[in-house]
Amino acid sequence: MRSFSIVVAADLANGIGLNGGLPWRLRKDMAFFAKITSKVINNNNQQHHQPLKHLNACIMGRRTWESIPTKFRPLISRFNVIVSRNPHYLDDKPEKNNPLVALAPSLEAALDLIESLQPSSSDSSQSSSLSAAAMAAASILPSPLPLVPETPVVTSTSSITPKIHIDRIFLIGGAQLYDQGVSSKDCHHIFLTRIHTTVDCDTFFPKLSESEYKLLSSSESHAFLEQYLQEPVEGGIIEEAGFNYEYTVYNRI
Repeated sequence: MRSFSIVVAADLANGIGLNGGLPWRLRKDMAFFAKITSKVINNNNQQHHQPLKHLNACIMGRRTWESIPTKFRPLISRFNVIVSRNPHYLDDKPEKNNPLVALAPSLEAALDLIESLQPSSSDSSQSSSLSAAAMAAASILPSPLPLVPETPVVTSTSSITPKIHIDRIFLIGGAQLYDQGVSSKDCHHIFLTRIHTTVDCDTFFPKLSESEYKLLSSSESHAFLEQYLQEPVEGGIIEEAGFNYEYTVYNRI
């Protein structure tokens, strides 16, 4: 499983950030972000010998991680992967030994790391072979990492025992990772909250190629999101805090 989706909010000029933060505070959109990135749909453990904890994964750059208020880090009920070329970034951080936080040196390595956590098709408790990138990412993880008491996720720096199952993968920023993400054939969906105005921004989401992504209509986006989340989603234009915005969906062609 390597496919992932992008989640982002952008104004009409594709502005997404200002001074390392969001240029708007929209509670409904934040609730939508939490819902779409944390809700697990495929939660069937019957095919596995051992119980698995089903989670979604959120991949983010270091600056995006640091922009999240401390009290909300790591993102609850999600496997957090921070992309940083500094292998010691977490050494002096309180999240160093958190079982749901990992480091990866690149987007590709983050995807490899997540893929390595997946249960093998033979239901074996042994981990599958890791690529060199995944091995490098895995070596950054603390060892051992208990997901729940006496249930290790990482038993050594060279092997990963699949005790969690990643359902969906989301790329949540920042700009550099978005640039890489939209160019990846593994990116299948982009969930873009479109802010119907322009505001002062210094960070931007890349322009999407019409030959690579199709923007669904408002009604199509709404129907897609309700099917994707399997629950009602507010559709149409939403008014909040002086902004008008709506949830849109781009699908890779």
